Amino acid sequence: MNHLTSRFAGHVDFADDSLAGAVLTTGIDGFGAGVRYWIHGDETLSQGELDKAEAALLDVKDLVAAAFVAFAAELTDARSTTSLFRDVHLEEIPEEMACDLFEVDTCEAVTDKVFLDHLHLVGIAINPTATKRVLALDFAIGADKPTDQLLVAVWDRNNTVTVHHES
Repeated sequence: MNHLTSRFAGHVDFADDSLAGAVLTTGIDGFGAGVRYWIHGDETLSQGELDKAEAALLDVKDLVAAAFVAFAAELTDARSTTSLFRDVHLEEIPEEMACDLFEVDTCEAVTDKVFLDHLHLVGIAINPTATKRVLALDFAIGADKPTDQLLVAVWDRNNTVTVHHES
């Protein structure tokens, strides 16, 4: 049995599952309070691998900023993941609910800036031994009433960021 300690989630036990985590009540360095934090792993994960993966999270503000750069860049392409995610919230949700989520009077008022301003970090996941999905930041529209749709910024082992839509 592997006894690991996460600097953010405390004791980690992968005995029955490949996922462990906690709610970050105070966030990381005061950022991301209330965010759900997940660690993917198994009994082969070492403390050193976990520590190294979590060290990247110490710059969580920079990671969030990088995610927003990726989201903003994608908004220039109407067929991109980020644009389609926005469209889901503007076209497939009743207008009254969409206006409530974005705090606007009409859906036409949801500019790129309004859209990006209403993305809230709701989850962080690390997979210390992965190569393709090493780190993921999950964002939802609306902090207090998020939909079940997530816009996810994913980092691979080469520090390349890609954007995914998950539900």
